Amino acid sequence: MKTYPIALELTVWMELGLNQYEVTIDEVSKISIKRTDDVLRTRELTGNEVSTLIAAIESLRVPVSEEHKESSNKPSTSYELIVESAHFSLEFNWEDLDLSGASAKAFTSVAALTSVVESLDLTH
Repeated sequence: MKTYPIALELTVWMELGLNQYEVTIDEVSKISIKRTDDVLRTRELTGNEVSTLIAAIESLRVPVSEEHKESSNKPSTSYELIVESAHFSLEFNWEDLDLSGASAKAFTSVAALTSVVESLDLTH
């Protein structure tokens, strides 16, 4: 069976700026961590890290959420997650309010993959 590389990009907008994680799962898998377009570090991933990532990707479910009603709460963090391969492309956009509001369960699998990616930043 032929396997294809997977590219994953997570961008997190916070009050203090922008964090971006670029992950490639291939023969040599690696992660690059950027902050506001400056590459902070790049490293190869271990076999266990790759397995954990693949399991999280396989468990992804497309969230269905409702628009927020007018609220005094403002999001403090927003996310964009893109997962691509030769056979699929998935893009998710959400805010921290989505993770704590009525649509929290809808974003469980997406938030889990996000946590895996963020945990790969060992100095985070």
